[in-house]
Amino acid sequence: MTINDTEKYDRFVDAIKLCLIRWRDGGIRDFAVIAKKLGISERTARRRFNTPGTLTLDELYAWCELYGKDPAAVLLQAFAEAGRDRQ
Repeated sequence: MTINDTEKYDRFVDAIKLCLIRWRDGGIRDFAVIAKKLGISERTARRRFNTPGTLTLDELYAWCELYGKDPAAVLLQAFAEAGRDRQ
């Protein structure tokens, strides 16, 4: 895989990670519960949390369901953040 604009990609992934951090801080904190919902091991859930660029769309959707978030809104917010110019 080749990313042409790594700075925008990094902002996109950072926006997704920020969502995951906020959701976990304000709700379900147990990685065992998260892993069960995503259908993956707890170790993989932790890895996805730490490196959200590795999340599949299925996993992101399930994560959004777990926390009652709109997946489309999450992606739109991440895309908007990626498109912002750094000053």
